[in-house]
Amino acid sequence: MIKLHTAAVAITFVALTLAGCGEEDGSYGSGGSNEFNITSFDNSYDNQANGTAVARIDWMYRTGERKIIIKNLVNNYNNQGLNALDKTVLADNFEGRLENKDIEVNERTVKRPIYEKNSNKKLNFETDYKTLSLSGTKANSYNAGNTISNSTGIRTDLNNYSNISVNATFPTGSVCYIPITTSEREFFAFNAKNETGYESLDKWVEAAEKRFSDNRNSRTSRFGVGSGNQQQVAQVTFFEFKNKPAYMYNGVEYGDSIYEADYIAKGTADVNIDSSRGVVDCTLVNDVAGDFLEAQIKEYY
Repeated sequence: MIKLHTAAVAITFVALTLAGCGEEDGSYGSGGSNEFNITSFDNSYDNQANGTAVARIDWMYRTGERKIIIKNLVNNYNNQGLNALDKTVLADNFEGRLENKDIEVNERTVKRPIYEKNSNKKLNFETDYKTLSLSGTKANSYNAGNTISNSTGIRTDLNNYSNISVNATFPTGSVCYIPITTSEREFFAFNAKNETGYESLDKWVEAAEKRFSDNRNSRTSRFGVGSGNQQQVAQVTFFEFKNKPAYMYNGVEYGDSIYEADYIAKGTADVNIDSSRGVVDCTLVNDVAGDFLEAQIKEYY
């Protein structure tokens, strides 16, 4: 099985309502009482400050609702790289939309139905956020080995923001959330922010196959998806190499444009949640850990 290096795909499917820089707030509509909040941190480049900008991003889910708050911590964060718009979804003989509505929240499980185009049919898609205590965790809780297979531990934003003191320790009550997706079918998802400038899928494949120069093995496959499988997809997979993980890139020909799409596999994602068996990605956290990281980033950056 190929172990892929992927972002927390679940949170890339949340709608972003943002008006300007700094801390922004939006309004909830009517909905259920179940609520689930996630905190993450992200970087961009601030041209005016000629340096890195860091922001805290709070993702808030309620049944039927969603909200995002972005708070600048260092310089002015540019949210253009944060893609949380509705997505077009293509699967085998299926085209639909993953929209920012009809969200169902049950404790730490967020269900997002994908409705077929011109139909009431839908695909079931959900994300279950497993928990792991970060209380007492430091940057040295992550052990980088010579290869991916012998690296272990908990990787947090204490590792990603290395200016923070090595003695910084997550306080009691700190929790990280590990997203595990479950999908009725495999699918590809994309929107306008994923549009590339390539004039054909062949040109995209040619460029994608050159993304690594370390002589690692790769595989390219093509097949049809969408209504009548009329849309073409190309998958370029780079296999694990030394201390580098495997990567998969997905190009989709849709309309007159080429898009780079997210890929979600059928079934439940195989995500490591045991730090003794490998690396656990703990960059999605609760508000206790988020408040701690915010204070550390402000102090050391």
